[in-house]
Amino acid sequence: MGQVDTHFLPDRKPVGGASRTSGAGDSHQEKPREKFMPSTNTPELRASTGVPLKMSAIIGFLIFVEFTSGFVQGYYIPLYGAMSARWGITDADITWFVTLWTLSSAVCIPVLAKLGDIFGHRKMLRLAVIAVLVGVCFVAYSNNYTLVLVGRILTGPLSVWLPLEIALVHDRIAGERARKSVGLLISFMTVGVVAGMLVSGVIAGLERNFTMVLLVPAIITALCVFVVFFLVPESTVRSKSTVDYLGFLGLAASMITLLLALSGIQKYGISSPQVLVPLLTCGVITVAWVWWESQTACPAIDLRLVRSRLMWPPYLTAFLFGIVTLGSQTVITTFLAAKPKVVGFGFAMAPGNISLLTAGDTLTACVAAATFAYLARAIGMRGVLLVGVTFLATANLLLIFANDQMSLVVLSLIFIGTGSGLLLGALPSLVAELSPADQTGIASGIYNSLKTLGGAVGGAIFGVIMASTVISGSGAALSSYKMVWIIGVAALCLCVVSLLFMRQQKPPANAIAIAITEYPEVKRPDSESVH
Repeated sequence: MGQVDTHFLPDRKPVGGASRTSGAGDSHQEKPREKFMPSTNTPELRASTGVPLKMSAIIGFLIFVEFTSGFVQGYYIPLYGAMSARWGITDADITWFVTLWTLSSAVCIPVLAKLGDIFGHRKMLRLAVIAVLVGVCFVAYSNNYTLVLVGRILTGPLSVWLPLEIALVHDRIAGERARKSVGLLISFMTVGVVAGMLVSGVIAGLERNFTMVLLVPAIITALCVFVVFFLVPESTVRSKSTVDYLGFLGLAASMITLLLALSGIQKYGISSPQVLVPLLTCGVITVAWVWWESQTACPAIDLRLVRSRLMWPPYLTAFLFGIVTLGSQTVITTFLAAKPKVVGFGFAMAPGNISLLTAGDTLTACVAAATFAYLARAIGMRGVLLVGVTFLATANLLLIFANDQMSLVVLSLIFIGTGSGLLLGALPSLVAELSPADQTGIASGIYNSLKTLGGAVGGAIFGVIMASTVISGSGAALSSYKMVWIIGVAALCLCVVSLLFMRQQKPPANAIAIAITEYPEVKRPDSESVH
């Protein structure tokens, strides 16, 4: 297959529709983009200021945006105790600071991603950045905890920044260059999380005015507003789909009720009304929502695309990956802190030492996410995903059978960082490559939602497992930790099975031909080029 053109020409016109697809496992192929008819005069890409910009500069601006996303997410983590004292709330109340943000994110991701496909990804990114700026200001200036929670709801669109940025990248470039760019976005988001945690710890120790401490995220977000408004160009492909308001409402209600049920499992028990009522409500809403989405001409989520053999393997992998990594984030921390003289296992590590190990794990993930494209050049995208899953499974096996040896536990953390980085980089890039050109935003948004939902499901399951063996004054038993890691191995084995269903084939020259002949169940709406 010929080399893919990786330069955007503003006056190119797509021929033959906007759909695209790719054989995910072919190690030498590049994803076929739309065919273009370039004009004889090729102007440079320009931002909204009218200043000519190279694509590398635009990627740099998007990297800063994603660094800001990670910074804001990580900044509050070390401050939970201080924030509880500031607002006069309990440790139980502060959990809503996280829970409401998660619920808001779950609603915002698919809605804003889909609207980006219809109206423009930069437009929605602008809206999302402004909402986050207002939200962090609410958190900083509010003395009333109710207003603080309003601010946290407003910061929910933070989670849709990445899907919108991925759509902007894939609107301009393709192939290995796009993969490298997405890898850098995710890598710098992770760096931002670590930087946010470190900066908040330092500033909280130096600054007595806590309002000023909480204003730091607002300062960096304000810089982000300038970048998005003046230095990032708009995407060029639009979906002709209309807005499915009822579909979005049903999806939001389904996700909110599910997350409320999951968040109450550990506190109230799985058989409690606080869990069963929202869980049953979620089931009813989901059934009605699926029926509606299957009937409407322009659904909020194209279920035919999601369940096609083209897309369901990476989507299922994203959900399982979320269960294993996001769902068990606190497990390894409590294991390292456990005192062997009291419970018979663990290493009695101080928080500072644990944070150093966590930082090393994060750094490994950053490197893996930034470099996955180079590995994909040799073994293909499916090969990268299988390698990442193998690293994670090996780490869990080490924790099951060698959790009493510190050197092997550290090795398992390195494996977790490497495997997580490869999957964090490759999965969203692959989803964007496989999606139709006018559905890149929502396709990436679904990936992000499934990963987050997997983390919520895993956290609820693992929380119940850990709580089932808690002994007063000593914590959970070793058998609970092992059960968490066994479930992780089982989920990763399912990832391998799902990835083996991914097709390995070289697509024809006309990308639309494969969409019609191989995946007729995927209905791709017409699209138009917007300049």
